[in-house]
Amino acid sequence: MTLNAALLLETFQRAKKENDGLRGLGLRFYERLFEKYPSVRPLFNTPPEEQHKKLMASVASIVGSLSRPDAMVPYLHAMGIRHLKYGTLSAHYPAVAENLVAVLGEHLSKEGEWTEEMESNWKEAMTTVNSIMIEAAENPEKYKDEILKAGYNADGFKSSDPEPWVIKEPSFV
Repeated sequence: MTLNAALLLETFQRAKKENDGLRGLGLRFYERLFEKYPSVRPLFNTPPEEQHKKLMASVASIVGSLSRPDAMVPYLHAMGIRHLKYGTLSAHYPAVAENLVAVLGEHLSKEGEWTEEMESNWKEAMTTVNSIMIEAAENPEKYKDEILKAGYNADGFKSSDPEPWVIKEPSFV
């Protein structure tokens, strides 16, 4: 299957407008994540009411940069490295991916449709995102030069930017 970037963008645009928008989607994400995967709860020190904003900004950045891998790949490498500080393990990534796709389907099917094609595209996208982030988290030295060039510190953070989870370049999202 080839990833359908237009479909990912379309579904994310719908998610922004339907069912209390990204706030509703983000809050439901954490509610379900902690219910279904309680072992990840200790990784989060920020309350879901705030954390969901970071998650949704990250998803928006990823969807908005699908046509710009030169911006997206270093961003994902930095995010993978940054998540080491939070105690994220490679085994946590599938839970987050499964949860995001499930909650997105729940969210979009309330007012519209959620098709098998939408679900499979989001699953494929999350598999790709996970692979890129995990690779960097497992090999941070390998990506150090790349993320430094992209404006991140070696730990994946940006000392001059309080929102490293956002790609700052212009976006269509």
